[in-house]
Amino acid sequence: MRPKPALLSLIFAAFLLGATAARATPTLTVIHAFGGNNPGDFPTGLIQASDGNFYGVTHLYRSIVFKFTPSGQFTVLFTAPYDEKTNSYPDGNGYLDLVEGPDGFLYVVDGLILRISKSGTDAKVVHYGSSVAMSLASDGNFYGADSNGTFRFTTGGTYTPLYQTGSNGFIVQSFSKQAMDGNFYGFCYQYGTGYHVCRATTSGQVTSIYTGLWPARYFLTQGSDGFLYGSALSGSFQVIFQLSLSGSYRQLYQSNTCTAKSGCSMVLQASDSNLWITNPTGDSVYSITPTGGALLQTVPFGSNGHPQILIQASSGILYGTTGEPNPAYNNPGSVFSVDAGLPPK
Repeated sequence: MRPKPALLSLIFAAFLLGATAARATPTLTVIHAFGGNNPGDFPTGLIQASDGNFYGVTHLYRSIVFKFTPSGQFTVLFTAPYDEKTNSYPDGNGYLDLVEGPDGFLYVVDGLILRISKSGTDAKVVHYGSSVAMSLASDGNFYGADSNGTFRFTTGGTYTPLYQTGSNGFIVQSFSKQAMDGNFYGFCYQYGTGYHVCRATTSGQVTSIYTGLWPARYFLTQGSDGFLYGSALSGSFQVIFQLSLSGSYRQLYQSNTCTAKSGCSMVLQASDSNLWITNPTGDSVYSITPTGGALLQTVPFGSNGHPQILIQASSGILYGTTGEPNPAYNNPGSVFSVDAGLPPK
């Protein structure tokens, strides 16, 4: 039986409404600006925790751990103590990133590992070392990289070295979230051969899957299609690339190169299945398709700064950070949200 004209009109109207929602004009909101009388400078980590709130850290000057709610209420949880005698921070040189543990605590990587409660009242250095990256695995343990190689770390404070960097070994420089195959992927460096994308196993093996990329930002993300996505430098350009776990490389998109002042792009696959990318040099966030790299939307930031980090909340709203990685340029950064009408995760 053929649909009636009235029914066809309703179906077409619903289609138009859905298409309009998918391409709704994104709304940019600055949640909190750092600098001035506000503590913290250059936010470098941001997560949505199991309680639905957002937690992050700042890296420069007097580093802090902060929290803000989905409604935008901002709170400083912890400020790194400063030793006036040594003119240094006793717990590290600046917070780099954080991850939530299975015990509900936040674990902050800052050269050391700082464990802190979500209220900010219980803070303790649980490992003295030189950690540069750390992620939680499905076995309930943390895996990360430091100056010695890779390691496993438990919520009970047990540190176990896994892969030891030798004279000819890979220096692991990033550790993204655990991939679908149970391994970790990130950039590493080897003297004589340069940068590689490496696979790190939970048993301590580190192997190269691709070489020839100069990382723009060390972070890699895995899409629902299983491919790794990231940004790299290529001549006078910055490229967004796709890489299979077996090492098959494809360039998707090309933009202006990044600088020490602006920072470099980060790639995120959102709930609309497209890639959403920070563009610090262009003061914008944009989205492309993961198949052909077609440009879909651009969210201009104007004077609101250089977007750096980007995550997606369970609500579908994008959250991120701005700032300049070099303090000489005097842009301490902010945290922001972009409501692009994306479906919940």
